[in-house]
Parts: sequence; C-alpha cells; structure tokens
Amino acid sequence: MKNNRFENRVFGAVLVKSVVANYNADFTGSPRTLPNGVVYATDKALKYCIRNYLKGDNENIVFYTTRYKRENMQPLDIDETYIELFGAYPLKSEIKKKAKEKDDKYFPRIKEEVDKFINENEGYVIVQSINNNYLLQKNIDNKINFHIIGHKPEDIKRVPILQNLFKAIDIKLFGATFASKEGNISIHGNAQITHGLNIYAENNIFTEDITSPFRNSNESSDDSQQTTIGNQTVLEEGHYLHNFTINPKNSEDLVKLIDNQGYLTTEDIKKLKEAINKGVSYLDSASKIGVENEFSIFVTLNKDAKIQLPSFTTLIKVEPQLDSFKRKLDLSEVKTLLNEDGIKDKIESVEIYIDATKLDYDDEIFDIEKVCVKSIVSDKELKKCSK
Repeated sequence: MKNNRFENRVFGAVLVKSVVANYNADFTGSPRTLPNGVVYATDKALKYCIRNYLKGDNENIVFYTTRYKRENMQPLDIDETYIELFGAYPLKSEIKKKAKEKDDKYFPRIKEEVDKFINENEGYVIVQSINNNYLLQKNIDNKINFHIIGHKPEDIKRVPILQNLFKAIDIKLFGATFASKEGNISIHGNAQITHGLNIYAENNIFTEDITSPFRNSNESSDDSQQTTIGNQTVLEEGHYLHNFTINPKNSEDLVKLIDNQGYLTTEDIKKLKEAINKGVSYLDSASKIGVENEFSIFVTLNKDAKIQLPSFTTLIKVEPQLDSFKRKLDLSEVKTLLNEDGIKDKIESVEIYIDATKLDYDDEIFDIEKVCVKSIVSDKELKKCSK
C-alpha cells in the first residue's frame, strides 16, 4: 500500500475580505477590536468556517459541531456526541488477584478469562494487549464495540478512545481538550491558526437600524403596540489576515501510542487546503454574506528542514487603488523572504491562491522560486506550475 503519510511542515496565511459585514462579532454584536482600534477575528472564527465546510462532505467526521437530541432538540453533551459518532465507551472487566495467588498463575488466568469471553461473545477479537490488559473489539452497525479485560483495565481504556477521536478530521487537524466523564485527554493539533488582524488601513465600524415585523410582546413596554426596531453593527471594509502552521510532529507521540493510527495524511492536507480556501465564502448568513476568501499562501518545507519562518502578518499588504474598485495585494516582502539564500533551498513548494476579481497583484509573485499561482475560486492555474 502506498504510504500517504504527510510529514512536511507548512507555513501559511489566509486573507478574508469583509465588506459591510461582520466576520467575527463580540458579545455586543460589534466586530471585535483591539485596544488600538484595529479590527480582528479570533482563530475560532476561521476554524468554525473550516469545520462547517468539512462537514458538508459525508465522508468526514467532524466532532466539534453542534448536534441535537431528536426528542427535545437539546444540544448533545461531549459524551453523548462521542457515543453518537463512535458507539459506547469501552466496557471494562477487572480480573482481581486472589489471595496468595502468584503471578505465574494470575496472569495466565487473565488470558483464560479473555478466551472465555471471546467464546461466549461471538465476533470479538483481540486487537491489542498492554501489561496483561487485553483490548477486544467487535464491529456492530458500522461502529466498534470495545471491551477491556485485565488486571488494570483503566490503564488501557484511553487507547480505543484516542483511536476514535483521531478519526475526526477536525481533531486530527486542530486538536482537542476532551473533557469527558471517561477522563480528560489533551490532543495537540497539527494545524495551528492565529487570530486574524485587519491589515487594511481603515477600521470603520458603523451601526444601522433594522426593523422586525413583530410587536414587542411585553405589554408594559412603550412599543408594545408597534413593530420593534433593532440594529446591527458591521465593518465598512476589512481584510483579515490569519497565519497558520502545520506540523505533523505535534501529535506524533499520541499517534505512536495507538499503533500509528491517526497520523496526518496527504488527503487530510488536501481537504484542509480546500476548506481554508473556500470555507469562509461557503458560510452564508445575514452578517457574513459580504465575507469571502480572497487569498491564501502555503509554503511547504522539505521534510528535513529545521528553519522557522516569520509571521506573514507584517509582510503582506492590501492597499486601495484610485482607479479601480479592486484592492492591491503586495507580496514583495514575501518574495524577498522566500528567495533568500538559506531559505529557498529548504522549500519544497509555494502555493498561492488568489481571487483576481477582487485583488490586483504584480507579476513579481510569479518570480518566487517553486511557486504555483492558482485562482482561489476555480483552482485554475494563473501560471503553469512546475511538476
């Protein structure tokens, strides 16, 4: 079987345009701002868009998204979500040591109990054993039932839970703090995303009045006999730049503990790229209808490269143009960085995706070594990419 394990580190950035819209609101409903007035968005805003895009493909398991109980429409808690996706948590049978029983009789007795259980419960097979604890599994209705038999079954119970959690693409990418009744598990995500800063010079926020067709049901209110008036707050124009990194070694230690099940694959990276490039535009709502993906860059290093690239936040510029409604994308400092001696030879590939209907750019971006420039809308090559 072809090895599709992804082992390279990646540095990148994604640019999100917001025009008369609200990409990421605070709890007052206004776009988030730093103390100096610069508009920003949290990493969670972009991750939400990515998850929403990924869950549109039924092949993907997305764990951190809201699911509801059918009987009362209440959101599921974290344990109910796990059971909904993966089936029941592992059952545990502890084989206690008898008084004055020696190890050379005690441990074989555990194996006898395992064999007895398998004979009495058709379909179960041993998939792993650790320190005289046996992990058994059985496939039932496309889900796996686990059973642990041993002298300390608690010691192995996290193995099948981790195996299941790593089946969720969002956990494999972004990690998780799995605070469950079955125990807390912390997973360091392979993809890390920063807050997005508005790199456009202006940060103009305004509020507009809106009306509702319904009256206020509070009879004591002054407007109880009239339709109600509300408001919404939006950003006139912003270009949010999120930086991100991908490092497959982040979860390597945990993946080794579960027999290398759950490592990052080239297919995972392909899905992540597509979601980063299209996820924001894909999410439509009243406040986000003017929010779209407009640019991204992926710098993939050679497998053995140890260099650390700086953040792209101060290297990428978006500027207005007097003679065009389009904004000008300036990547000159990115080009200088990536073409430096000691850096360019550590780079395997540079992929740039751009919405040419919204951004103008200089042809110098084609002069970046090993670059491939494509449309973020159609994936059409704007320059013939080297194979």
